[in-house]
Amino acid sequence: MTPIAGRWAVLNQAMPQESESGPASLAEPIATAKALCVDDADAPPDSETLADQHLDVYATKNGPWNPEHGDIEIPADWEFLPSGDAFLTRTVKAAGAYWLSWQPRSRHRQHRRLLGLWAPIQAIADAQVRAEATAEPREAKRALGAQSRGRQEESYRGELQDAIVRFLAFVPDYQELAQRIAKKTAAHAAVVGSGRVGRTRKLTLDERAALSARAYIRHSFTNYHDNLDALSLEHWDEEYLYREIKGAANDAVDHFLLEHRSS
Repeated sequence: MTPIAGRWAVLNQAMPQESESGPASLAEPIATAKALCVDDADAPPDSETLADQHLDVYATKNGPWNPEHGDIEIPADWEFLPSGDAFLTRTVKAAGAYWLSWQPRSRHRQHRRLLGLWAPIQAIADAQVRAEATAEPREAKRALGAQSRGRQEESYRGELQDAIVRFLAFVPDYQELAQRIAKKTAAHAAVVGSGRVGRTRKLTLDERAALSARAYIRHSFTNYHDNLDALSLEHWDEEYLYREIKGAANDAVDHFLLEHRSS
């Protein structure tokens, strides 16, 4: 371990942690680390020596800084590529030499943020040429992928809708209602990225159907929301009243299902 790395390891153990007032700032630790590192190394590595390493470089007010090597200079034949274009970033990384550029976390930002990367000018130029040359086929591929995903999602919504109808098991007189509930429930519960029960893979299809259907009925066919709205905040007892209202709504869902499953 280099002297600078040793100093950073010790300092890292004492870095401020998140407190009640907000996440800790890296500004003071970075400044202290810089001060500790001034006389520790005989001579800091030059940028050309470090160019073959994949470093994490922090954008500070005094310029680029790395926890192991301290203040560093960007190689003369490098330039900055901001985050945002996944193809360009992957292509430049595949070329070999790059440093990741980070904005340090602060009291108002809990996590560091990736700004982009530093890489040889030629590698970025070559990546941009390749991006332009492959733009049309990549766009066509994305369109085909989107269509394929759309068909998959439509198929899944259909499967979920059928599973909901099976769960409801309404008598023939209420089949039209069952289909309406199933369609609306599947459309709501299966939205990509929603985090709703219809998207989880931890449950079987039938379990997803049952939970999502019960939730839809609770929200649409009981006085669940009216009871929540009628609560006085002055008398709100943490979760107790909420559990009572939700329990009553679940009983109402059971009654609704029973009523429509029997003639």
